[in-house]
Amino acid sequence: MDVQRNSYSSSLGVQVAAVNFAVKYRHGIFADRRVHKEAIASFEETARAHGARTGLTVVAVGVDVDHVHLVVQWGPGASLSEVVRLLKGRCARDLLKAFPELRREKFWGGHLWSPAYHFLSTGQASLEHHVQYAQEQGKPRRLDPGGLAPSQRTLESFRS
Repeated sequence: MDVQRNSYSSSLGVQVAAVNFAVKYRHGIFADRRVHKEAIASFEETARAHGARTGLTVVAVGVDVDHVHLVVQWGPGASLSEVVRLLKGRCARDLLKAFPELRREKFWGGHLWSPAYHFLSTGQASLEHHVQYAQEQGKPRRLDPGGLAPSQRTLESFRS
């Protein structure tokens, strides 16, 4: 898995989400392997084109007959809704241009994707880890010679 903690001008961290979105009217357009491959290429090209500005990386792509699953990582300068808008918009433009018959036969209104999407934020630590860490704050702890509790790490240790 290619998810890394990234350093930005005033922050250090990871933003990762699993995102799913469906084709409008649930048309099974990805049964056609050409459309399937073009969609994957479009998502990857979107990450290349906008990665420098947004920090967007497509970690994984799964394409089903009428919807897609992506795992994406992005930086603090962009929102998840912006990332989804970039991915859906570029892919729709690319697919409708490469396959004009899709516009004529299925998407005469010009909208390839359903407006909704599903997302699940994720990261390198579990929700349980964060809850436990928050609940332990303020309690007396045994410190190591460097003044850190056993569960604490220095900022430098995150860079590795």
